[in-house]
Amino acid sequence: MNRKKKVVRNLIILAALLAIFLLSSKLYLTPLSAHEHSERSIHYGPSDVVHIENFDKGKYILCTYDKWVSCNTVNRSLLFFWRFGNQPIGFENDKNKIINYSWSISNQYSTAYGIINDKKVKKVELELGNGEVKIQTDFYDNLFLIAWKSSESKNVYLKNVKCYDLNNKIIFEEEVGGA
Repeated sequence: MNRKKKVVRNLIILAALLAIFLLSSKLYLTPLSAHEHSERSIHYGPSDVVHIENFDKGKYILCTYDKWVSCNTVNRSLLFFWRFGNQPIGFENDKNKIINYSWSISNQYSTAYGIINDKKVKKVELELGNGEVKIQTDFYDNLFLIAWKSSESKNVYLKNVKCYDLNNKIIFEEEVGGA
């Protein structure tokens, strides 16, 4: 076997071993690939990606699927690979409510996301357990995503959700509770 054939053979073997490693380790080359495999692993989707937001360990992927709204997390792993985090199943949208939302805490990273069913809503405001207020006025196809990071010593839970109309009048308010 000449030198060129050995190099080609070794490159093919190396590529095959890399593919086996990636598939068995659940590492993916792109965040969307990790997201799609996450959905497939639980027989959900394929969802429509509405918004992707970066955070220091990865990305939040806000999606819709049929009557469902979900927010998946994909995390950076081994410098340039991606691995899926939490599962993407969210909640079914009840169109009779002004908004539907969900929130979660994972380590010190928290998210609240949802869908706005009433066109009068112009601002979503979250009050956290430490008194901090998070506001969103720009929405993604009637979806919102608000993320925050707590100190490592304690998680900051979601305490209250409010929605305001164009005149800054409260049209929805709900006490969420705490952790």
